[in-house]
Amino acid sequence: VNLRIRLRSTRAEPPKPRQLIMRRRSSPARRAPTWVALLYVIPIFFPYVAAEVLQMTDATFDEDLDSAGGNMLVLFKAEQCGHCKRMAPDYERLSEDDDVRASGVTVAAIDVPRNRQSTVRFGVRGFPTLMHLRDGKFYRYRGPRAFRILKEWVTGGYRDQGGGEDIPEKPSSFSQTVMIGKAAWLELKDAAMGKSGMAGYLMVLLMGVLVMILGFTVWFFVVLLIWGVNSPETEEKEKKS
Repeated sequence: VNLRIRLRSTRAEPPKPRQLIMRRRSSPARRAPTWVALLYVIPIFFPYVAAEVLQMTDATFDEDLDSAGGNMLVLFKAEQCGHCKRMAPDYERLSEDDDVRASGVTVAAIDVPRNRQSTVRFGVRGFPTLMHLRDGKFYRYRGPRAFRILKEWVTGGYRDQGGGEDIPEKPSSFSQTVMIGKAAWLELKDAAMGKSGMAGYLMVLLMGVLVMILGFTVWFFVVLLIWGVNSPETEEKEKKS
């Protein structure tokens, strides 16, 4: 009997309903909504807006430049360019840097193959090409593509290059055609000299094949025209008339 009494006395008594309510209120799962609410309240007192690289096109180039107050860093790039892909993380860091944003610089990029007008307008012959547009002038960047060096250049180092070049006006349709033709010729020249690597040689080969096809087509129509003029049927019609 004594053993049974001792066993019963060692068993924990079931908690009362009030104690269960207090434990539920003090459990971490019940305090979670308070922390979730703080996540919504904190941004109101400490706002932060993550900047992004502005993607430009030929149609929006001048409008974007005006919206940026004439102060813009532009990267002329291409999707297939390996150097462009390698410098992309550092370039995105520039758009988020506090010093760059405080200087009023808008970090932008434009795709070269899809926007030939802006490319030809600024005389871009390769990519990646960096330019800083400010107060009606533009400055070409020719240094290493590292974040720290780019930041120093865009926040004031560009002034060491001198006065810069005047931003060219938007070309007319005829001028644009002439400039695109000139740029294409220069690209073919660079490719023939081996400056573009294997892709350049393939482009030269493709252009050679196209020229041969065009020449053969012209020769065929000329021969056909001459044969039609000097055919016997044509001579008989002339004699009858």
